[in-house]
Amino acid sequence: MMKFNKLVATAMSFTLLATATSCTPTIGKGTEMAMTADGTDISSGLFIFYTIRAYQDAADIIENKNGTAPTVKEVKNSHIDDVKATDWIQDKATEYCMNIAAIENEFNRIGGQLTSEELAEIDEYAENRIDPEGKDIYSKNGVGKESMKKIISTTGSGTNYYGEYEYMQKYIFDHYYGFEGEKGCTEDELKNYFDENFARVKYISIDLTGEDGEPLSDDDKQALRRKAEEYVKQINGEKDDMDKMYKMNECMEDYDEYVATQTTAAEGEEETTTTTTTTTTTDTDDTQTTTTTDPYENERLVQKYTTTTADESSADPTVTTTAEESDYEKADREFKQFVFEKLEKNKATLYEYDDNTLYVLIRGDLRERMTEEDLWSEDYIYSLQLLRYNDDFTDYLEGLASNIVPEKNSSSFKRYAPFKLDLSSLEPQT
Repeated sequence: MMKFNKLVATAMSFTLLATATSCTPTIGKGTEMAMTADGTDISSGLFIFYTIRAYQDAADIIENKNGTAPTVKEVKNSHIDDVKATDWIQDKATEYCMNIAAIENEFNRIGGQLTSEELAEIDEYAENRIDPEGKDIYSKNGVGKESMKKIISTTGSGTNYYGEYEYMQKYIFDHYYGFEGEKGCTEDELKNYFDENFARVKYISIDLTGEDGEPLSDDDKQALRRKAEEYVKQINGEKDDMDKMYKMNECMEDYDEYVATQTTAAEGEEETTTTTTTTTTTDTDDTQTTTTTDPYENERLVQKYTTTTADESSADPTVTTTAEESDYEKADREFKQFVFEKLEKNKATLYEYDDNTLYVLIRGDLRERMTEEDLWSEDYIYSLQLLRYNDDFTDYLEGLASNIVPEKNSSSFKRYAPFKLDLSSLEPQT
């Protein structure tokens, strides 16, 4: 569903600005329901799932602080933000549940409905998250299929289907930030945003070090520089912009063959190394012409470099950060600044990425690829809208969640307290 070079997450998690709670033993029947929030029931299955996730959050904080993964017993005996681990985990699980309650309440308020296709994917999602043998941590602790249907998926799952709350969240986002939404922008404005913040580039990376990682001799560096300059000359010798992209592909292939030849010679081998590409071949008067069929082959999208200032009051105190740039970060920043501020479109340029790397670099016109079949599909449009409005949307959801006062079922909170669950599979591996 989401395909954009992993620039944005498929689900937008958010935290509560404040959580005021009351506790009563009368919510639900026995321990079937863990709490209710503005008319939305939160099942104990959902609460258990998010209790396990909150336990993992706690373990991560402790590991970041101490440098080693804690045992379940060590987590149990810990304090986080001066709060006993059991209380901290249940508070965090409550926050997670209030987040999804805010989504469901808003979804219903604006008249949202899930499609039959989405409901089918939700059912498949739940089937794939449930262990048929009942041996996974969720099944062992009583999280069933109906609860799994609702849960927002985690990134990196490798699946293409999502839980009920994720689809609700997308519906709400589209309602407010889609092209017809009151908080969004027009299609032309989004195209301008895309063009201003991303660049379509190709580059040949020419390594100025040997196989041992040591810098080449000055003579060898000069030879590679001359080769790179010749590539630039060949590419810019083409009159048509598309032909320049084709020529760039040919130069890439030539450089790959050159590197393979150098490697073979260095190893004293007689093997022939070839590069496989998609080509068409035309024979005219015994002269063979080879042309790469995909002009967009080897292209990359580069995102504009931006600086952000972290809110120190909300920063995780267990995470150590530094304002100093590494050599890699500096090279990456300067490269992106060069692409957006100095690189002329459709003109090949020699660029020194760092002391050991030269780039033969060209930037194409991104708008040429803004078509439904290419970089202006529904997935790309949605991803760009997320990228542009994700912070605003998160703030909006936080505002909704902060106004919810959950009524807790004390029986469920006691029965499904974190360390009454089976957390054995979360013990660190030895």
